[in-house]
Amino acid sequence: MWDSDEIVAKRDGKPTLSTKQLQAAGKEIGHILRPIPAPKNLPDPGNVPIDFEQTVPDAQADANGKWREKGETAYTDIAGPNGDFAIETLEELGYPNATTPHRGGESVALEMLDKIVKDETYTATFRKPQTSPSAFEPQSTTLLSPFLHFGALSVRLFYWRVQDTVTEYSKKGNSASNPPENLTGQLFFRDMYFAAQAAIGATFSQAAHNPHCRFIPWHLPSKLDPETHLATFEYEVDSVEAETWFQRWKAGVTGFPWIDALMRQLREEGWIHHLGRHSVACFLTRGGCYVHWERGAEVFEELLLDHEPACNAGNWQWLSCTAFFSQYFRCYSPVAFGQKWDLNGDLIRRWVPELRKLDAKYIYEPWKAPVADLKRAGIRVHGDGLGEREKGTYPKPMFDFNERRRICMASMKRSYDVGLYGNDERVLDGSWRELFVGGNGAVEATTVLDNADGNKANEGDDNNKTSTVHIPAKREAKQSTLDEVVKRPRKV
Repeated sequence: MWDSDEIVAKRDGKPTLSTKQLQAAGKEIGHILRPIPAPKNLPDPGNVPIDFEQTVPDAQADANGKWREKGETAYTDIAGPNGDFAIETLEELGYPNATTPHRGGESVALEMLDKIVKDETYTATFRKPQTSPSAFEPQSTTLLSPFLHFGALSVRLFYWRVQDTVTEYSKKGNSASNPPENLTGQLFFRDMYFAAQAAIGATFSQAAHNPHCRFIPWHLPSKLDPETHLATFEYEVDSVEAETWFQRWKAGVTGFPWIDALMRQLREEGWIHHLGRHSVACFLTRGGCYVHWERGAEVFEELLLDHEPACNAGNWQWLSCTAFFSQYFRCYSPVAFGQKWDLNGDLIRRWVPELRKLDAKYIYEPWKAPVADLKRAGIRVHGDGLGEREKGTYPKPMFDFNERRRICMASMKRSYDVGLYGNDERVLDGSWRELFVGGNGAVEATTVLDNADGNKANEGDDNNKTSTVHIPAKREAKQSTLDEVVKRPRKV
């Protein structure tokens, strides 16, 4: 909506870490410009030769090569295989047919936008935290983000169509919703991340060398290029257990049906509701697996239709509580949070069909179902879900979630107390380990049990107080605590 570099300049080079900071800088620049109308005609381009030398993309840098079923033919000619300069088809690129039901293009985007603003009440009173992550066919939000990403819909057109509708609605004496929860507020988040990235630079999308990203000793940390100091697509397997958890999370076979349904929906459709994204991100990082947020960001980068580099990195930092958001004790439960929105488990029945016939009482925790109920549903809880799975089975849960949450919260508190950031020399040279060894045999972790459903897990930091609960050292010693991980030899 605004030029990101201009936003940064108004903030004397500092990144925008909240939508309020963005809006304040935006006001100094001026009003969000209205889009200009589309031209009625285009000038004749004249003679355009196409006999210039073609530069073929480097096959070695083909990050999507693993998905190709056959060789690509799109780059055989500068004008494409049919000589018509048409957009390449999936077949020409060597890919199988798309699994997503969502289709792109400006005409589709404008039709969707027209339908939205015609519903004046929906447009003016939209509050994103109140939309359901379990809704599908149709989803509970606009699903216009992919069109914004690909440039099929002007962000300023979206802003002003919505804002004009809200203005008319308010003129009638009605009360409209406000940023950041309303529709235009979602655009502020987008610009906030863009401007933060513009200020910080290439290291915004990683933890190392990022001065605004808290250092947390996550499992599976990225390997860095020694010359550029940027994260590569390789990572260190410092824990075989964490690597297994990550692979099961990625494949949607964690044994927690709410998480698995969302991950499977993401892989097939390329989109999940924002609270669904919050659930799976919290589960992978501070709420269960303690795996580096960069691993999750890479999966989202590959699968999301609406992937924006700045938004993706920023949201993962937010959900892992390494930047933008610090209330790490507000944790999404993979059971209670889904039940709040979808007690019958319809989303699970859609995306985890092996559990379709299971009683709603056990749909979120099938491992607790009596054998008779499992038999009646035609399902057996067995294995880890990786590799070839037996028909009629659903994997066992990866771990005891409540125990893992306690460990994660204790480790997060320890990291916050140490207080390192990504550009600290102790982080970069590895001497951070010395700060995490020792202790008095007991730690304090913030209470999460009073917020077990994660109902307020994504609320802001303002004026919120935390309470603490003592974790006995004896109980902690049974787990793979952060201290123990640091002391024992690293597994590769």
